[in-house]
Amino acid sequence: MSTRGLEISEEKTRIVHIKDGFNFLGFNLRQYNGKLLIKPQKEKVLKFCKEIGNTISQCATWTQKSLLTKLNPILRGFANYYKGVVSKKTFSYINHRVNKYLWRWAKRRHPNKGKRWVKNRYFHPVQGNEWTFMCRGDDSRGRNKIYTLYNVSQTPITRHIKVTGNYSPDNPELKTYWEKRIGKQGKNYWAKGSKYEQIAKTQNYRCPICGDYLFNGEEIETHHIIPVAEGGLNDQENLMHLHKMCHKQVHHKTKKKA
Repeated sequence: MSTRGLEISEEKTRIVHIKDGFNFLGFNLRQYNGKLLIKPQKEKVLKFCKEIGNTISQCATWTQKSLLTKLNPILRGFANYYKGVVSKKTFSYINHRVNKYLWRWAKRRHPNKGKRWVKNRYFHPVQGNEWTFMCRGDDSRGRNKIYTLYNVSQTPITRHIKVTGNYSPDNPELKTYWEKRIGKQGKNYWAKGSKYEQIAKTQNYRCPICGDYLFNGEEIETHHIIPVAEGGLNDQENLMHLHKMCHKQVHHKTKKKA
């Protein structure tokens, strides 16, 4: 490292025993009874819960539909980041905290109503769960739709599959192997059979702007080919998946052209 001009920071570096564990990029790595377990970092989980609580408090006057539209991407993003490690208990804890925040939000909106009335208005039974935060509302096309809070506790844990040997994505002879691997990641990223999975398949799991695989570590966003403001719909034909930076690049060119 020194020959390349790199040095380890003495302030930020320390040597610890694997049984004591350490935190890295929001994960806690520690050995329990001879087995290494990777879990979400406790401080990050508590910070996330506080941010969710603050977000709900700031939306005190919002409609239930608007609040659900705001919360679901945040909860889904957190779950997707940690779904590859030992997170089941953490997800259950977060789901419990979020329900407590939402119950407080609902009661404050109707101080003169009883608890049963508030519960029946905002929480409904779904698949055996009597406390599902959900409502009905119109989507962008005017169709009546059910909006349900994303249940973090039901996020399936998907273990990371190691790359075989020293297989490189730059090796043209391994093209078939990498396409199958990327395809499996796509099935886990979007709901099976959803239009978003179909869009990814149509794109051959590649970003149309840079030509690289969608799952290269960058954040993925869905782009409207014809903007909603200009009458574009959320149909499969009008959507494409792009890397976040590629998405910004597309919108930057559009503004520049205007």
